[in-house]
Amino acid sequence: MAWENGSADLIGVWEVAKARSVVGDRFDFFTAEEVAAELDRMRSSGELDSDPAEMMSGFSSRTEFTGDGKVLTWMKAPEGVPQEAIDEALASGEIKAFRDGFFCLEEKPWKEENGEFFYDTGEHREMFGEMQSSWDKLELNADGLLKFGSGMLLLRKM
Repeated sequence: MAWENGSADLIGVWEVAKARSVVGDRFDFFTAEEVAAELDRMRSSGELDSDPAEMMSGFSSRTEFTGDGKVLTWMKAPEGVPQEAIDEALASGEIKAFRDGFFCLEEKPWKEENGEFFYDTGEHREMFGEMQSSWDKLELNADGLLKFGSGMLLLRKM
């Protein structure tokens, strides 16, 4: 699927529609509901010791592409976090920003080249001793979902 309106299609806030996960014996893209059901099944059968809610937190993240070339990762703040703790985290640089119950965990650049979009993953990549680019191409799949996070996430524009 193409970017019909250029960067106007990219700029904005995106949410996780699907994430790569294992459900049953399949490794594929699944919705939060599908993963939650599998985690509940695993927990009730004793296959899982940890809290499924903690493992689901990635589904509540948001990714924002700004008009000035930034990719912002927003995470939902835990319930009951006092304003003083938020202010301290902002002052220390631990978080970049806070709004609408979400904190900005990281900021990375994105760019446009020849009508295509790329973002810097910040990953150190090497293959057979040769450095590889840390920039990933931003592409929409046939359903209009944005491939992101080194191919581990499919995002839907909010």
